[in-house]
Amino acid sequence: MSCGDEAKVQEFLLIAEDNPADVGLIRMALKRHGIGAAVEVVQDGEAALRFIERVEADSHAACPAVAVLDLHLPRVSGDEILRRMRGSAKWREVPVIVMSSSLSGRDREEAMARGASAYFCKPSELDQFLELGAIIKELLG
Repeated sequence: MSCGDEAKVQEFLLIAEDNPADVGLIRMALKRHGIGAAVEVVQDGEAALRFIERVEADSHAACPAVAVLDLHLPRVSGDEILRRMRGSAKWREVPVIVMSSSLSGRDREEAMARGASAYFCKPSELDQFLELGAIIKELLG
């Protein structure tokens, strides 16, 4: 069974973000858009890899319904985490939103080429940041 099938039963979101303020903003965005899913937070790339490996090793473990992945995580980059997810049969179908403060078109293109479902550039305005909830809601279907 793929993660996509299991996620429908036990819906939760994975947030891989090292900035606690951004995690708080993501939670606000979820609330604003009426998304009540549970949230699992990992604060660096190594913790994200351990989470991925733990889910892969347990045939009964569900993948998240959506993963929000900071591109510039400490220890292991978001790019590497995304490559790892897309290289896994269990994680391949999980929608991934790559987040970054980078305005570089190249960063966006590379993330999308590696299999990101969406790219969200962290804005400086609160209302713009909270629109992340609309993207997550759309990916949840």
